[in-house]
This record gives sequence, C-alpha cells and structure tokens, in this order.
Amino acid sequence: MKSFSKKRIVKYSAVIGLLVFLYLFGLLKPFEKLIISFTNPLLKSFHSISLNLRDVYDRQSDKIDLRQENIKQEEELVKLRQENIKLNSLEEENKILRDYLGFLTRNNYKYVMSEVISRGEIGNISSQEEFLIIDRGKSDGLRSGLAVIDSKGNIIGKIAEVKEKNSKVFLINSKECKLAASILNEERTKGITQGELGLSIKMDFIPQSLNLKIGDLVLSSGLEAFIPQGLQIGKIFKINKESNELWQSAFVDPLGDLNNISIVSVVVPTFQNDLE
Repeated sequence: MKSFSKKRIVKYSAVIGLLVFLYLFGLLKPFEKLIISFTNPLLKSFHSISLNLRDVYDRQSDKIDLRQENIKQEEELVKLRQENIKLNSLEEENKILRDYLGFLTRNNYKYVMSEVISRGEIGNISSQEEFLIIDRGKSDGLRSGLAVIDSKGNIIGKIAEVKEKNSKVFLINSKECKLAASILNEERTKGITQGELGLSIKMDFIPQSLNLKIGDLVLSSGLEAFIPQGLQIGKIFKINKESNELWQSAFVDPLGDLNNISIVSVVVPTFQNDLE
C-alpha cells in the first residue's frame, strides 16, 4: 500500500515537473489561449451572477433599512402629534385662564377656579338633570347657591350640592336650576329663569304690560343672596305672550357654551361671613 502511494506521488511530481518545464520554455502558450478562450465566458458568467446576487442583496438591505427608517419616522411623527396636541391643549387652557383673570379682575369679583371632573347626561329628558361635578368644595369656601361662570363671565350653572372636596353644579338649561334674572331693557324687567328640558332657558313671571324684544340680554338681577348683579345668562330668542294671561314668558339662548366646559370659576361673596 505504501509503495502504491509512493508511485502515485512520483507520477504526480513528474507531471508537475513536465508542465513546469513546458511552461518555462513557452511550449504551453498555444494551450493558454485555448484555455483562456474557454474559461473567459465562464468567468464572465460567474462575475455577472455575483454582481446580480450582490445587487439583490443590496436591494434587500436597502428595503430593510428603508422599512426601519419608515418605522422610526412614524414613531417620531406620533411623538410630534402627541406633543402638538399637548401644546394646543396648554395654549387653549392658558387662553381660558387669561380670559378668566381678565374678566374677574375687571369686575373685582372674588372667585374660586375649578376643573370639571365629570358631568351628567346632557339632554337626558327623562331625568332632566344636566349637571357637572367640579373639584372644589366646602374646604375651598364653597356652598350651595353660588353662581358658576365661564371665562367670558356667562353664568353656566349654579351650585346645588357641596361636599368637602367637590361640588355638584346644575347647568342653567336644567329644570333644577332657577335664577333671579332681569332683562336689559328700559324697564329692567325682572323674572325667574329655569332650564327647559335641557334645551333652552325659560323666563317666567314677566308682566304682560312690559315690552320685550328678540335679542334682549338677560342678566342676573342681584336679588339672590349669593349671586351678584349683572352676570350674563343669555339672549331672548322667543316670546310667549297670551292676551288672556296675567304673565308672559321669554325663551332664552344661553351665552355660555354648555357642551365644552373644562374650567369654571365660582363667584363667591365679597365678605366671608356672607357664607355662614
């Protein structure tokens, strides 16, 4: 077995030596051209295949990179939208607070600012309870009967129940909310406003002899112990006057936006002992 291996090694060595000898003396040049002409197309094909494979790999890599970049950009876009929402919310809140401070400062009102933490079922005719829950209560000096206003000074409701840390506010379109009111006309007509099925406000007990007009402004009259005079309630949009009745009535559109309320102010009496 060993002798057989030695013979093969000798044969291979002889062949290699012969090829080296032929190459050194230039006897293989004719065969080189033939070999080159035969192998060049193969080499070109292999090169083309490698380029195609490389191109496919690069495209796939680019797709993966692009997909990752798109995911990253989408995440950044979501963050920017969230930040934009926060900024818009803060800007709107700051505007509301500036309006409140401007109105309350001009009118020298004492007030307690509060946030709405929940609300009742708006437009629920069966219960006729349109109300808010605010985050201030007895510990903040509040009591039932106080007026609740928006940033423009419009009455949006009246405190009905007070707990230690929160209060229930009936909106002015609630049947449970009654306000002593006056109409801004020549007679300074007095009456009582009350919510009308959660849709509008009705002002009753107006003498038939008094002249009312569509668009007349309705204000708080100041006849209630804890509500100052001159807070805006709404404007008359309809008058109900029957010749055989002692009284006439007016239907009032509230000036405050009762559907979008987040911050309110409770107007409190100037002197603290008024709360006793």
